[in-house]
Amino acid sequence: MSYRTVAFNWLPRTKAQWNTFTQARQEAAALWNAMVLRHARIRRLGWRFPTKARWDWWVKRRFPNLHSQSAQHIVGEFDEAVRSAQQLRKNGQDEARYPHRLLHYRDIPYTNQAGRVVTREGERLLILPNGKAGKLVVRLPDGVQPLGRLVEIRLAYGKIMLVYETPDPPTNTETTVGIDLGVNTLIAATDGQTALLISGRAAKATVQWRNKCLAGLVKRQSKHQRGSRRYKRLQKRKFKMLDKALHRVKDITHKATRKVKAIFPQAQVYVGKPFNSAAQKVGRVAAQQVSSACNRKIIDQLNYKMAGALEVSETYSSQTCPVCGCRHKCRRTYACHQCGYTVPRDVVGAVNILRLGMYGSLAPSRNVPTRIIFLRPTKYLRPTGRSSSGGHPGNSSCK
Repeated sequence: MSYRTVAFNWLPRTKAQWNTFTQARQEAAALWNAMVLRHARIRRLGWRFPTKARWDWWVKRRFPNLHSQSAQHIVGEFDEAVRSAQQLRKNGQDEARYPHRLLHYRDIPYTNQAGRVVTREGERLLILPNGKAGKLVVRLPDGVQPLGRLVEIRLAYGKIMLVYETPDPPTNTETTVGIDLGVNTLIAATDGQTALLISGRAAKATVQWRNKCLAGLVKRQSKHQRGSRRYKRLQKRKFKMLDKALHRVKDITHKATRKVKAIFPQAQVYVGKPFNSAAQKVGRVAAQQVSSACNRKIIDQLNYKMAGALEVSETYSSQTCPVCGCRHKCRRTYACHQCGYTVPRDVVGAVNILRLGMYGSLAPSRNVPTRIIFLRPTKYLRPTGRSSSGGHPGNSSCK
């Protein structure tokens, strides 16, 4: 089974809806903050961490402006976050932090036992109960159609997300593809014969723009009193900028993975496992680029669009020659000192990841890609003031 999410924009239109909407989101934040403070006190005293069943017993009838299923769902998310941080600390990652932020508002989750979709007078309505705060009745847009069994609903500011459970379609995995993720080259994919390189300059520029704007807004906010009108205006501008950057990156990764699917339809994917430890060995600017890469988003989309994505270790995958096995470092172009094999470095990484996934080792072989395709994730280029008669310069290939 797989899960698909359908999202649409929504905000209350009446004063009564706004009151219900605000009270429910504040109550969800109050529940989260109460668990954060109690958990911090338990850690400080050295007591044993409560189980989820204990949290469920504690939350009963304490937050009347939430549906009981929504309260239990928030408890489950908090318990999952605590267990995840605890496991990371056991594995030696001491920088992993338990939930510690206190919120003013929080998104509200609804299970399929609380929220439901009904049909009244030919209109499809979404009913969201919120305890004593009241119910929210939302008219579903015509473009929002059920994709399977509704399992979860999530109410955020300005957006409602519906999560459906859908059966996995039968797939024919005749092709196996190795994928190397990077920064300048967003995706490098190969099936052993054809290599596809998708530029990551657009995503890199978006992340740099986001970081620069965020630093400037935070610096300006530090000069104003917290909670003042000017501070709130800057906070609103910051959230708007972050939302714009998130949508840009999401659009770029979607178009990039769609191009991979078009070249290698219904293929089994082996992808290099993302790691940020490499950022500790490079400079400040490169470290920010590596740590801000959207590798996890790309892996999730590949797993959804292709016939599954399996992660393998990419250690030395970009430094080992796929022809002779010689290992040395290169820049953007890999040139082997022993056999003379020359190719873009990202192609070397994709070939070695493919062999690691299929054979479990970096076995040298002369069967290497003979065709390389260069693409940009976006469909159109920005006007540069120069005319070209050779078609789309970003969609070219060389043999």
